[in-house]
Amino acid sequence: MGEGKTGRRVTAGDVAAAAGVSESAVSRTFTPGASASAKTRERVLAAAEALGYRPNFIARGLRARRTNLVGVLLADFHNPWPQLALKALVAALQRRGLQALLFDLSGPDSAAGLVPLVLQYQVDGLIVGASDVSPEIVATCQTTGTPVVAFGRHGKRGLGVSSVSADDAAAGGEVADLLAARGYQRFAYVSGDGGSGVTWNSRGQGFTRRTAALGLAPVMRVAAGETSYEAGLRAAVRLCGKGSRPDAVFCQNDVLAMGLIDGLRGEFGLDVPGDMAVVGFDDIPAASQRPYRLTTVRQPTAAMMEATADLLARHLSGEAERIDALLLPTLLVERDTVRGR
Repeated sequence: MGEGKTGRRVTAGDVAAAAGVSESAVSRTFTPGASASAKTRERVLAAAEALGYRPNFIARGLRARRTNLVGVLLADFHNPWPQLALKALVAALQRRGLQALLFDLSGPDSAAGLVPLVLQYQVDGLIVGASDVSPEIVATCQTTGTPVVAFGRHGKRGLGVSSVSADDAAAGGEVADLLAARGYQRFAYVSGDGGSGVTWNSRGQGFTRRTAALGLAPVMRVAAGETSYEAGLRAAVRLCGKGSRPDAVFCQNDVLAMGLIDGLRGEFGLDVPGDMAVVGFDDIPAASQRPYRLTTVRQPTAAMMEATADLLARHLSGEAERIDALLLPTLLVERDTVRGR
């Protein structure tokens, strides 16, 4: 029910009486996919508009033990890619009749500490992105029978969590192959974590393993502490401050790479890609624009979010018989920050 134009709560019974139909006909009119004739629907909608009626979907969902709400836990909102992913995820969920309830992981609460709060909203499922899924989160959700799907991270099958990710390790290997083919020999990897993040275990390790297989010197690692533009500027100082600097750098994301490029050019007067190549990851819109024209790895964002929403929907409906760990292929996009052939 909703509060009507007179200030009184308007019920489905009020609408039914005004429209001359049954309450079940009112319910069918406001239930997507339910059967109601065009004439009945028109009468009900006209009566609802006249009375100011708005159906209470949350109350209806609680009675049916389904709210169609999905808790979405995200962090790193100062970077464009999570925002792009969220937009695609919300659309994918809505196509399945689900609505996202967003929670920010960037605050002081850990993901494990935030999950009990999320579950208080009676969400049907949980989607966790840009954060590691801990055993504590899984245990909490298993207690309430709440399915969890992670995106942007893989290797969670052992925890009993389905996941969707770009094939980061393969992408890292492709970047190493490209740089070696263009004559670069001394590589570095700039990550946004503080030294033990899972992204290093996928993109960075794929890059490192392929570099070793090519017989090149060990990859220099710079843990920037965060995936921001400012962290990229600081990484330029660390790479160029002491000793022999690398001649090619792979960054965890495009924002880091952009900060690095500006630091190399502005603070050290280096030519990119002549003195040092720079490769990013994500292919955000700014990556293709000047002054960067960044060579980068494009994530299949729309496909990842579609697969994430589909996995969760199948778990909610009981159709998912096993835990899936999906890896989707990436695309290496060559622009101007790596030497040409």
